[in-house]
Amino acid sequence: KLKRPEQFLMEYRIRQGSLNKMNRRKAQVEKKTKSDLVPKLSMKKTVGVAVRIHGGRHSSKIIKAQLEKLGLKNKYDAIFFKLDRDGIARLKALDAYVAYGFISNKAVTELLQRRAYTLVEGEKKPLSDNVTIENVLGDKNILCLSDLSHEIFTIGSNFDAALQILCPFNLSAPVGNFEKTILQAHDKVEGKGGFLEDGMDAFLQKIL
Repeated sequence: KLKRPEQFLMEYRIRQGSLNKMNRRKAQVEKKTKSDLVPKLSMKKTVGVAVRIHGGRHSSKIIKAQLEKLGLKNKYDAIFFKLDRDGIARLKALDAYVAYGFISNKAVTELLQRRAYTLVEGEKKPLSDNVTIENVLGDKNILCLSDLSHEIFTIGSNFDAALQILCPFNLSAPVGNFEKTILQAHDKVEGKGGFLEDGMDAFLQKIL
């Protein structure tokens, strides 16, 4: 299907607009202190989860590359990350595309039990048995799904190794009218992303 010139112009404006907003947010992050990014009253947990909530079909290649680098290639992909200044700084510029915040121990366990995949000899397979975990992380005393969940939630000494065996989580579209009324409206999406603090648990229940 041939595109009209005005369609090319609209897509260009969207790409440039999204890129300009990302650059402005980056500049804002560089000026902020740790307490500005992560309020002290909110620092009761240190593991977070990030979920891509916006496909960004007409976004710039730079933004798409940054999202893919984080492991958020597709809409509703999710990852665990350290919820500190550096972690938030990496995501802050992408607030229009990503929702992120604190996650409870229960939610970490549910994500691993219901949505965890790993690569076995180059093939993506559900992380459904403890044998795989023990084979990869047994030397770090992580022998089962419960150990893996504990290591991630507590940001243990082998946190990075634990994350390396996980593929990004592929979650579902939210139930109810959230998808149609919010996420499909470009001008409203940005207000629903960003740092949700404790709101991530409730959001995850809609897309698990």
